[in-house]
Amino acid sequence: MIATALVVSFSLFASGQRPFKVVKVPGSSPNSLTAINNSSEVVVNTPSASGSAISLWSRTAGSQDLGLSNTGSSGADVNNFNYVTGAGDPNQSGNSQAFIWRPSSGVQWLGSLGGGLSAASAINDSGAAVGLSYTSSFYQHAFLWTASGGMQDLTPAITSVGGAAATGINSLNQVVGYYFPNGATNTLGFSWTQSGGLVNIGATGTQAFAVNDAGTVVGQSPNAKGFQHAFSWTQAGGLKDLGTLGGNSSTALAINNKGWIVGTSLAAGTGSLHGFLWTPTGGMQDFTTLAGLAAGQQPFSLQVNDYGVIALSTNKRVLLFIPVITGAFSSSANPSKVGQPVTFTANLTSLAGAPPDGETVQFSVGGKLAGTGTLSNGVAQFTTSTMTAGSHAIVVKYLGDTNYLSARFEALTQVVNP
Repeated sequence: MIATALVVSFSLFASGQRPFKVVKVPGSSPNSLTAINNSSEVVVNTPSASGSAISLWSRTAGSQDLGLSNTGSSGADVNNFNYVTGAGDPNQSGNSQAFIWRPSSGVQWLGSLGGGLSAASAINDSGAAVGLSYTSSFYQHAFLWTASGGMQDLTPAITSVGGAAATGINSLNQVVGYYFPNGATNTLGFSWTQSGGLVNIGATGTQAFAVNDAGTVVGQSPNAKGFQHAFSWTQAGGLKDLGTLGGNSSTALAINNKGWIVGTSLAAGTGSLHGFLWTPTGGMQDFTTLAGLAAGQQPFSLQVNDYGVIALSTNKRVLLFIPVITGAFSSSANPSKVGQPVTFTANLTSLAGAPPDGETVQFSVGGKLAGTGTLSNGVAQFTTSTMTAGSHAIVVKYLGDTNYLSARFEALTQVVNP
C-alpha cells in the first residue's frame, strides 16, 4: 500500500469563531487606566476610600496588591519586570506625585520639577519613567526620570498655561508627548531624544501618546477638515492618517513592537465610541467584530503587548482580548499499518502569529496521552509506532502560557490496518 498524508485544517475564524477570546479582569474600576506587559500582567485600579487600590493581575498568578490604597493613587503603566508607574498622594497634601513601584523594594516617589505636583504615565524596561510635573513657576512641563539622572525637564522653555506632558517612552529613551507652544491655544505633538532634542510632530492640535522600539509614534492629529484622526509617525516617513471606523474622529493610544496599534474611533451611523485594532496587514478593525465587544461598553484606556494581547478598560470593567490559537494537523501516513511509525504534525498559529518556541503540545491517541511535542516556529511533532489496528481519534492540546489560553483540537482520525 502506498502511504498517503492526510491534512486536516481547522480554521476557527472561517467557521465563525472570533480571533480574540474575551476574559474579564476581576476588581477593576470602570473608566480607569490600565496597562499590560509581555507576561500579560495587567494594571488594575480598584476604587478605595482615598483613590484607587492598585494591583497587578494575571490569569496564571492572580492578583498582587501594591499597597498604595491609602495614597489617592492610580497606576498608569507596567514594564516587563513588573515595575508599575503612576501617581499618588503620599502626604495627603492634595498634590499628586509620580511613583515607581518595584516588586523587590516597593514604592519610590519621584518628586517634582519644583512645583510639588507630578504624575507618571509610562515606564520602559530600564526603569525610566515619563510624565508631567509642575515647575517652581507653576507651569506644567514634561519630564523624563532615570535612576541615575533623576527628573529631567524636557520642555524647560514652556511658559504657556497649557504646558506640556510626556506620555510614552521606548527602550531607547525616546520620549513622546505634546505641548502648548508659548502663546498658543492648541497643542503640538513631540518626539524627544537626548541627542536630538525635541522634534515637533504634526499640525496644530496634534497629540502623541505612545512610541514603540522602532521609533513609530502614535496619537491623534487633525485632518484637512479639522477632525482628529489616529496617526502613526516616523522620523523618516512622516505622519500617516490611520482613518476611522466610519465616524469623523479616531485616536491611537498605544503601539506594540509588531506595529499593532490600538485606540478608539467613532463608528459609522451610530456616533458611538468603539475600540479598534490597526495592523499593517489588516488596517483598522472594530473590536465588535474581532472580539464581540458590545456597543454599550465604551472604551476608555487601551494597551497591547508584543504577543497581541490587549488590555481594554471600558465604562463597565477591564477586559483582556487574547488571540485565539488555531491549528492545522497532518499524519505522515493515513492509513498506516500496525507497527509502522507515524508522525503527527501540529501547526499552530493565531492572529498574532505562532505561540513561542519551546512550548509543549500534547498528542492523545484514542483518548489516552501518547506523547508530547515541542513547538518551533509554530510546529510540533510526535511519532509513534504502537497503535493497534482500527480507527483512532487523534487529539492535540496546546497547554497555553501567560499570554495565550490553552486549546484542544480534535485533529484527525488515524486508520491503522493489520
